[in-house]
Amino acid sequence: MKTRILSFPMNRQLWLSALVPITLALGGCASNMNDLTQKVDQILARPGGKIEPIPEMKPLPKYSYVETNARTPFAPPVTQKANHTNGVSPDMNRPKEPLEMFPLDALSMKGIIVRGGTTYALVRDPDDVIHEIQVGNYMGLNYGKVVSITSDKITLEEIVPDGQGGWRKQSAIVQQKSNK
Repeated sequence: MKTRILSFPMNRQLWLSALVPITLALGGCASNMNDLTQKVDQILARPGGKIEPIPEMKPLPKYSYVETNARTPFAPPVTQKANHTNGVSPDMNRPKEPLEMFPLDALSMKGIIVRGGTTYALVRDPDDVIHEIQVGNYMGLNYGKVVSITSDKITLEEIVPDGQGGWRKQSAIVQQKSNK
């Protein structure tokens, strides 16, 4: 079996016109580097600076924890657990209402309407949807029940954690903001 060498017919003049610029370009890479060598020698001839030694680390005093009859610092005091029985707790089985998905500061009262003797508050949520609510509805993240509606505010009674494992009631107000 014969091995065939591929040869491309190339014009001699074309070959030389490509080879000359390449040769000149590579020749420029090997130019005089005396200025670079001189600059490196100057940098290396500079005197070195003094480096401060690492400060000596003093060992910390050892502390040995001795268990006593005193309360452990990692558990709440026993007296705080008495607040669990104050009778206040949210109804976790109640279905959530649409305005309970938003914090109160994200909701804004836009006005009221009275229909059939019932007062409804108009509340805008962050998605720019207007909701009609009345006394007894819920809104906000803290189980806030609407207890009164006036022309300029909605009063809520929220049930919030007391920080000790129990719950407590607190009042909250959503006021109508004036358009200035």
